[in-house]
Amino acid sequence: MNKMKIKTIEASTKPGIGIRVASFFSGAGGLDLGFYLAGFNIAFASDIDAMCCETLKANVKKNKAADIEVVRDDIRTLADEPWRLPKRIDFVIGGPPCQTFSASGRRAGGAPGTLDKRGTLFEAYCRIIGYLKPKGFLFENVRGILSTNEGRDWKTIVQSFEQIGYQISYRILDALDYGAPQQRERMLMVGRRLGAVFLFPEPLYGPDSANQLPHVTAGEALQNLKDEEDLEPLFLRNGKYSHLLPLVPPGENYLFFTAKRGYKTPIFAYRSRFSDFLYKANPKAPIKTIIARPGKYTGPLHWENRYFTVAEYKRLQGFPDEYIFVGGRDEAIKQIGNSVSPKLAYQLALSISKQIFQRDVDVRLLSENKTLSFDSRKGVKARRTRAYHDSVLIEESKSSNGGFKFENYTAMIEPVGNSSSEPNAIIKATGKHVTITVHADASRSLFAKMELAIHKRQTSLLPELNNSDAYLKVIAYGKAEHTVQTMWNAVDYWVTRSSNFHSLFELYGHFTEPHPIFRVTEFHSYTKHPIAAFAKHCASFENCSKHFPREHLTDLFGIAFGKKSFVELVKTLRSYRYDIRCLETNITMPENVYMVAYPFALPYGKQMNFSVNLHEINRKGRKNGPRQFV
Repeated sequence: MNKMKIKTIEASTKPGIGIRVASFFSGAGGLDLGFYLAGFNIAFASDIDAMCCETLKANVKKNKAADIEVVRDDIRTLADEPWRLPKRIDFVIGGPPCQTFSASGRRAGGAPGTLDKRGTLFEAYCRIIGYLKPKGFLFENVRGILSTNEGRDWKTIVQSFEQIGYQISYRILDALDYGAPQQRERMLMVGRRLGAVFLFPEPLYGPDSANQLPHVTAGEALQNLKDEEDLEPLFLRNGKYSHLLPLVPPGENYLFFTAKRGYKTPIFAYRSRFSDFLYKANPKAPIKTIIARPGKYTGPLHWENRYFTVAEYKRLQGFPDEYIFVGGRDEAIKQIGNSVSPKLAYQLALSISKQIFQRDVDVRLLSENKTLSFDSRKGVKARRTRAYHDSVLIEESKSSNGGFKFENYTAMIEPVGNSSSEPNAIIKATGKHVTITVHADASRSLFAKMELAIHKRQTSLLPELNNSDAYLKVIAYGKAEHTVQTMWNAVDYWVTRSSNFHSLFELYGHFTEPHPIFRVTEFHSYTKHPIAAFAKHCASFENCSKHFPREHLTDLFGIAFGKKSFVELVKTLRSYRYDIRCLETNITMPENVYMVAYPFALPYGKQMNFSVNLHEINRKGRKNGPRQFV
């Protein structure tokens, strides 16, 4: 093993003298630590989070850096009260909150960027830089900041800093290339007052490095770690999916249990979960990005089928073992997950020291037009994955039932989500043909009929293999609004009874998947109730994830529904678990439209992504785009 790969970062010059740095959005101090070890004097550090400030203070005390002032406050308050800021600052560092620009935000329904008030905190950061007038500054964020709101956010941010006299350079860098055992891509912007274009540090590891050193693996990073945390509570003992984790090979995730990966009895649809769901780290490779607030089944999870300890999290993010995190386990993981890797911060600090402050430090710089290879490596991996999926699906389609077991049975379903105590659905299954009769209330009125097809595992290479596995006919009686929900509850019951899928949602997959293996082939409404008409509209996959004018919804319901407002209609439909989205549920949605994500009402127990927010929305601001900094 190459010992260079796990060596401790050493300070390049004596810390605490010379170049004075002010840090904002300091968090637990990942950026600060990198600059401190590179010889900068962190004179001022600020964050709004109380526990982060306690972590900063604890490490200031430990390092006997008594001249560092730690301030807990909102950066907007500090920008409004500049007399509270330190005197003579040479450089400013900070990373305004990234959640509004992040990939997780986009997958949850859209990244709001500067439409969210957290996305405009850069304005306060800009105002403070304009007041302090340092020689330069560093702005760190997720790479998604470049593309939110069709790139308008990024253009606004760059113009804001240019207007106060700074020349802007930026790059996407991956902490993996600088010694962290973790894929963690970040946008790094450096502004400087004078001089040539700023050049970023050259990778130390990976195919773009001068010495072609392999990336640090998770196993190497955790080698010889003395950890005092009790491992026993860290094993996943109970829960709906806990038994699956030991089956996941290291380096894989929930996709292992999908048809596209060749699993004989699929449990999840492809892309029905985030990629970190049931993600197990591979000790022989770097890990995927760690996050600040992991759920019960959120990875990276240890290859020993447990959660990582706090000490292990520190190693995986690039913090030294002796670094102190104040708070319990969850708090420490949140602080670590929100941090910039000190490994990357250290190399950035060296490159800034060399170019902006003309210090003689050992750092190799990337040429301005040098293209790094991590994006192209993703493309190669994606092409290999698609080819593998097609080969699996062709083979499986010839002989498999797509994960379904076809039986002859009759079942009576107890109600879910309404007050009736009588069974309200009867399922009669005869092999691949299933009839579901629903009685949502005491009425004998026919509400709707629909027919559904469950397809074999599809392949684009051999379309003739895409024949249906099962046919469902659903007949619903009732006059109540919840009849449509009862129909879908019954279908959900059949799915869980006839397969290893835990719900209809997990069979169907994420709403962006272009070829669901489940679809509604016919839907007929036999009532004038507008909810039935809405259900028919949604039943077509082509109408899902498509924007429709708000008038489409209000006209559909019209006078027959008491002339409810658009927002009231949205709340009603969401109460029957239709994932309907609009500006009031998701700030990234355009102002005058709505969409529905899925052709069915979500089963009970499946979390709705957004709630209807009736707070005042600045529609004028939405029409004119994000507010410009002046």
